[in-house]
Amino acid sequence: MNYPALTRFLALLVLTLATPARAVDFTGSGFLTLAAGKVFAKELPDGYMVADYGQGGVYDKNRWSLGPDSKLGLQGTATFNPQWSLTAQAVTRGAVNGKGDLEWLYATWQATDDLTLQMGRKRLPLFYYSESQDVGLTLPWVRLPPQAYGWDVVNFNGANLIYRHNLGQWASTAEVFYGNEDRNDNPYQQIYTGRGVRTDERWTHIAGGDLTLSRDWLELRFSAMRSGWQTSDPSDGSITDNGRQTFLSAAAMIDYEDWVLRGEFSKIDRPQEAYAPEHDWAAFLGVGYRLGKWLPMATYAKLHVTYDGQPNERTDDLALSLRYDLTSSSALKAQFDILRDHSDPGIGSYNASMRYGNSKMITFAYDRVF
Repeated sequence: MNYPALTRFLALLVLTLATPARAVDFTGSGFLTLAAGKVFAKELPDGYMVADYGQGGVYDKNRWSLGPDSKLGLQGTATFNPQWSLTAQAVTRGAVNGKGDLEWLYATWQATDDLTLQMGRKRLPLFYYSESQDVGLTLPWVRLPPQAYGWDVVNFNGANLIYRHNLGQWASTAEVFYGNEDRNDNPYQQIYTGRGVRTDERWTHIAGGDLTLSRDWLELRFSAMRSGWQTSDPSDGSITDNGRQTFLSAAAMIDYEDWVLRGEFSKIDRPQEAYAPEHDWAAFLGVGYRLGKWLPMATYAKLHVTYDGQPNERTDDLALSLRYDLTSSSALKAQFDILRDHSDPGIGSYNASMRYGNSKMITFAYDRVF
């Protein structure tokens, strides 16, 4: 994607801060996921199983695929002084045939020890794992539960203000954000409209906030967002205004002794959606137990979508995963998914007219940070 106005602004900021009198400290890092998976049981003859809605990552039936979950990312931060820095992150994904994209490009102003302002392009902070979702090593699974993390826009251009403070024995982080996003040829939309069908999407006046509270072995997170939402068809220039949309989520993360619990719930309302009012809710709950370097885990995820008050897309997935930490910076994973599809093949359903069908899939992955 090309973000000329944003790039010009941040380039001007760099030139302003990086004068000969100031030394620039640069740090870099990266992450890698190599994954291979296969859908080996499928109810429908020519369907596929979705691994990543946001990036359009899908596994086709009856053949091994390396692309849907594999990715390589590079990140760098230039620090000009204790108050100002510039961060960029680029990711290339197998889900989009190795195409690279600029995920982050933002300036940070550390106003005080507790208050931080960031301006530029960032991950849209809707979910607990939003900021780290591409870094496979941070996840106990091969992939995030698709039912709970399926969303058509994952970044935004704008600003966010972060305030960190201790509330008694609780550490708290509060954030507010505002911006816009244009996503051309959205791969998310192709899951529903068909491969090769281009849909451009625009979110306007994205406004929201989130709050994270942590203490000992418990971390809680709550978020809310509201925005305008438009889709357009480049083939005929038509634009559809889908009105306003709202998003709410809550998450709980527990690491108690050797027990691991991950849970998250989200609710999406699009009451003025052009075709029919849409209301979604999604959730997942995962429980695991660490055995030295091993982490076996069972995770149940569910998605329920209604259009005009009628049940539409409804799926649930049971994921049995196993992680083995090779080192502090690398891990091997295996995952077995059992998908059950209870969708109604009515309006707005998968691929416009068909159900997902019941599926089973096996995936192996190698994750590393460097």
